[in-house]
Amino acid sequence: MRFPRIIISSDRSNSGKTIISSALMRVLSRKMKVRGFKAGPDFIDPKYHTLAARVPSINLDLWLMGIEGVKKSLIRYGKGYDIGIIEGVMGLYDGINVNYSTYELSEVTKTPIILVVNCSNVSSTVGAIVKGLKDYRNARIRGVIFNQIGSETHYNYCKSSIKEVQVLGYIKYDRNFSVPSRHLGLFTTEDFKETENVLQSVSKAIEESVDIDKIIEIANSAEELQEVDEAISNDELDTKKGIAAIAYDSAFNFYYSENIDLLRYKYQIEFFSPLLNEKIDNPSLIYVGGGYPELHLNELEKSSSTIRWIKKEAEKGTKILAECGGLMYLSKEIIADKSYKMVNLFDISIKAKDKLTIGYTELDVLSDNILGRKGEVLRGHEFHVSKAINLGNDVKFSMKNRIGKGIWENKDGAIVYNTLASYSHFHFSSARGLLSF
Repeated sequence: MRFPRIIISSDRSNSGKTIISSALMRVLSRKMKVRGFKAGPDFIDPKYHTLAARVPSINLDLWLMGIEGVKKSLIRYGKGYDIGIIEGVMGLYDGINVNYSTYELSEVTKTPIILVVNCSNVSSTVGAIVKGLKDYRNARIRGVIFNQIGSETHYNYCKSSIKEVQVLGYIKYDRNFSVPSRHLGLFTTEDFKETENVLQSVSKAIEESVDIDKIIEIANSAEELQEVDEAISNDELDTKKGIAAIAYDSAFNFYYSENIDLLRYKYQIEFFSPLLNEKIDNPSLIYVGGGYPELHLNELEKSSSTIRWIKKEAEKGTKILAECGGLMYLSKEIIADKSYKMVNLFDISIKAKDKLTIGYTELDVLSDNILGRKGEVLRGHEFHVSKAINLGNDVKFSMKNRIGKGIWENKDGAIVYNTLASYSHFHFSSARGLLSF
């Protein structure tokens, strides 16, 4: 399959990849059908892509999805689109190891790379940075865009240092081009009200000083992709679709777009808001993902109708999956300035803000649950600043971490009835329990 595409990478985080990738999507979308992708497990950056290109951005994560899973997703979501823009994660070679890096994603998908290099406080040294990144493993670097250029003279110094790849242009320094961050990364597009203005401003800067035609030319040089099997097997299709009730509001909005699409094969999707005290009749599945419940504790404590509904459905044996923020909501209480009472399906007390826990997980399934069977190994990702600080004697765990911290003493996957709650986030291309049984 022919699918023109590029990866936007850098030498490090905080280089401007997200806003430049998103603004480039916006510029290209004026004359082409553009699909955004995000290397790695991040939930926030794809929101910027989605706003910019006006289609959902798709995660490509070698740890969570495996090589074949990544290829399937790239092909599945590339069909019908003129170009794909894949934003890398961290620096080019960073990850749990280089086999799970943006570089490796480029290799397995045969995708050319365009570097974004933050040139604040540096000029000619940029040449050494680019050469080092290219030569370290003979990376498919085909171009470079300079970010935070202070003047024409600054640009010329940087440009003259580059010998082996094309200089595609620059983004001038402007403090209004940045997006603020908080404890889990960038502000989400829902919470940062200036997102659209920033996108428009950076898009204009790209149009003025970046060679868009060259970028398209590089994307067109990407090798063809070999077709692979469908994302879901016939055995996993269910013609009698039940309802999957998915929590979605300012407190809970960390979901992989592909997870929701995969659930559509088996369920009719309906969304509800705990913040608005909503519920959905007769669900076959309730899914409460991550997000920022710690910013909405007062409203969540008062969501009495949603709380009663979730407890009733749990006791009936309805499948419930709660990830990270969802785990916090299903706990006994969240402690911040005071104790806020939650759903209390699990006798777990959560401290709202602790030190950051971030990284990939690998878990042995100790007992059957809605995501896996005993003896299986699941991979996930944890990303939170909360912490379990007290645990009742009756809390049972269905998974144990080989890698990662989990909820308590390297155990994760708290289980009661048919409800599973974890600090790990999962990708359903590999954790297929909700699709298979």
